[in-house]
Amino acid sequence: MLLDERLATLEGLLGRVERHAKGMLSTVRALRRQAAHGDLAAIEKLFRDAPRQVEQVGAALAEARDGFSYDAEAAFASGAYVAELLAAAQKHGLVLVEREGRLTAFPLLLKLEPKAPAVRVGRRLERQIRPSVLVERLKKLQTADGFHAATFLGLLFDAYADLASAEQPGWRPNKPGQGPVVRLVDIHDALTRLPVAAEAYPRAAFACDLLRLHRHPDTRTRRGHRFSLPASTGSKGAGRLTVYDEHGAEHTYVGIRFVLDAEATP
Repeated sequence: MLLDERLATLEGLLGRVERHAKGMLSTVRALRRQAAHGDLAAIEKLFRDAPRQVEQVGAALAEARDGFSYDAEAAFASGAYVAELLAAAQKHGLVLVEREGRLTAFPLLLKLEPKAPAVRVGRRLERQIRPSVLVERLKKLQTADGFHAATFLGLLFDAYADLASAEQPGWRPNKPGQGPVVRLVDIHDALTRLPVAAEAYPRAAFACDLLRLHRHPDTRTRRGHRFSLPASTGSKGAGRLTVYDEHGAEHTYVGIRFVLDAEATP
């Protein structure tokens, strides 16, 4: 049985618990009223009924607990959970792409955390992993895009400036003209020199940001540099960065070049 189905069954069983609990709570409230008014016969009757209601709550709760089981770690490992999540995404109109061992709901990267159990969405740990619920959560997060193209381009340029002179001796940041093409994987390495930074900002997330930057082609650095993301024969090698957009289309990035136009210089 799928997780969504198991949880729906559990909801029904817990509804019975809730109904019995409401009856028990009603008895407790009646006892308080009669204690305030002093109807001893009513108090005695209510106390006789109370243990039966407690038993009903306990039995219904035990039935709910015994009726629910789901080995999240096994489902994550076997791919059963991912298959259910992909089906839920398709049903609810979310493009969720599984490629090369990665799950992407652009620009969101997903990672299964079986020990939790949870699904990491970017840096956020989502413990509400019911597929239909998680899909709706992902759709909301997709629209809350806090990406700033100019800020990201500035970070790229700073790393590029440290690497470009080795690719093209004589290149200077303030020199008009086009700079050399620098591999984007090298720029990512420069941005994430510390292991903790590389873990927090993996190449897949970097590739998502490159696609978002690519959608702002007129963005320039504070000094006026424009950028291009040229393809090369390296697009088939280890230096490529691949990302899948919200329509499932593949985009590959290899290198970046900055150009300073003469009219942009002081």
